[in-house]
Amino acid sequence: MFKLTIIVPIYNVEKYILDCIQSIIKQIDDSIEVICIDDGSTDDSIKLLKTYLDQIPKSISKNIKILQQENLGVSSARNLGIAHAKGMYITFLDSDDILLNSYSKEIKPALLSNADIITFGYQNLSENLKPTAQYFIPNLFDNNENYQASNQNILIQLFNYNRWFSGIRLYKANLFKEINFPDLTHYEDAATIPCVIIKAKSFYNINKPLYGYRIRSSSATNSKKSYNIDRSLNCLEQLLPTFIEQARIYPIFIIPLMHFFYIYLYQSTRFKNKKIAKTNWKKFSFKIQEMANLAPLIKNEHNRTLYHCLKFGFYGFYLSKFISRLLRSAKKRLGQPYHQ
Repeated sequence: MFKLTIIVPIYNVEKYILDCIQSIIKQIDDSIEVICIDDGSTDDSIKLLKTYLDQIPKSISKNIKILQQENLGVSSARNLGIAHAKGMYITFLDSDDILLNSYSKEIKPALLSNADIITFGYQNLSENLKPTAQYFIPNLFDNNENYQASNQNILIQLFNYNRWFSGIRLYKANLFKEINFPDLTHYEDAATIPCVIIKAKSFYNINKPLYGYRIRSSSATNSKKSYNIDRSLNCLEQLLPTFIEQARIYPIFIIPLMHFFYIYLYQSTRFKNKKIAKTNWKKFSFKIQEMANLAPLIKNEHNRTLYHCLKFGFYGFYLSKFISRLLRSAKKRLGQPYHQ
């Protein structure tokens, strides 16, 4: 049995796949397996990958396998990887991203902790892999310890980060029992990872970036084209009801619920007309208001302000943005942090 399985979905990334696989090869050993899933690529991604693997020593490439499926999307590819994983832990790497050089060094002691989830940060990279000014480092514990049993404070902290990228954690494989990534073009991580985290009994935190997140203007996450916004709104309309149901069972789900409801309203008001935006407001605002007061769990200032402004109807969204700007300005003058 391997200690770790790295799952890499691949679809039409011939420009980036070698950067990705080389970042793994530099750090791989016999305790790590890599499962690459060809999600029906129509370019030379898989040809380049196979050629490269044929050129490296078998002692390195023996634990790298390639699975193939028709083009069913990243969620299906990840689910296939999970089904074939033999590691005690699993993690994910998008095929246009990379593992940073300290990845293997930092995760080895973490794997010995036997924690259910191992968390770490990421560094944003330009398209040619130059580090940008943007990065994220989780500071999960108040003391200098790396390992702690799960408790409400840790979960509140993790949820309020609202960083649901699947690749910035290692997960005990058994946490994915009866959990699959849904068939969404956007937000599939957000629909899945909170449900995995809530099952964890212990956490190990590495307060360093280990994942290199390449920023591509053409990616689904960053595109502002009309069809992409429509896809995003459609996925949010599938995601929000699940968060509402989860929040009724686990109140902590109010945190991602308000985070993505804010995104839903922002995209509706920014890219659609007012009639559509009002309709979208009505779809979920009343159901959220029916819940008990969960505002104390929400640390993000504009999400919490939106929660308080729900009672003012559709224009409460604009009011919450105005109040948030005032709060940000006031806290800046006072030298106080503004949580967002």
